[in-house]
Amino acid sequence: MIMSETKNNSIYVRLGQVMQSIKAIGKNQTNVQQKFKFRGIDDFMNELHDHFADAGIIIIPSETEHMQEQFTTNKGSTQFRTRLHISFTFVSTADGSSVTADGWGEAADSGDKGYNKCKSIALKYVLMQMFLVPTKDLTDPDSETPEEVTGKVTIEDPDLVLALQLVKEANNVTDLKQVWREHTAFQSNKQFYAAVQAKNRELSATLGS
Repeated sequence: MIMSETKNNSIYVRLGQVMQSIKAIGKNQTNVQQKFKFRGIDDFMNELHDHFADAGIIIIPSETEHMQEQFTTNKGSTQFRTRLHISFTFVSTADGSSVTADGWGEAADSGDKGYNKCKSIALKYVLMQMFLVPTKDLTDPDSETPEEVTGKVTIEDPDLVLALQLVKEANNVTDLKQVWREHTAFQSNKQFYAAVQAKNRELSATLGS
């Protein structure tokens, strides 16, 4: 079935058809420095472009908030932390109906790449969450036997890596609370929660000494 031929031109129907057509996007890229696998924005664009074109859907981004601050890492180098709030409006070219999804991007960079990283991250996670994009094709659970996990678990989510780094770099309890509030997606993550609790104890002990 060609999606552009559907009689119902509603953006909701067309987005639903895109969701039905999406294949799994694996974590095939590697962050060399931090040694984790991830799915890049180009992976999502390569998979979704034709589906969006067939459905007659365009995406119109609009910035609503942009923040940037300078900080010094533990190694003494200067970094720029950028946060960007973007609204992505998905429009049906057939009837003009639309729906908007908001996304946040956050990135740290020593040069001028933080802004572009934020835009890519925001779009990637909006697409990932809207369409529930799996990391691999679903198989029968009984067809696989999970390997035993030994040693240190590798962090695979680059946003979690950044969130943990921000926790580590918090200079006071106020900064730590801000990191906690800005990363609601990880508040149920055991590793992030434990890192925040440990940092809070460390900062409280320093304050009381």
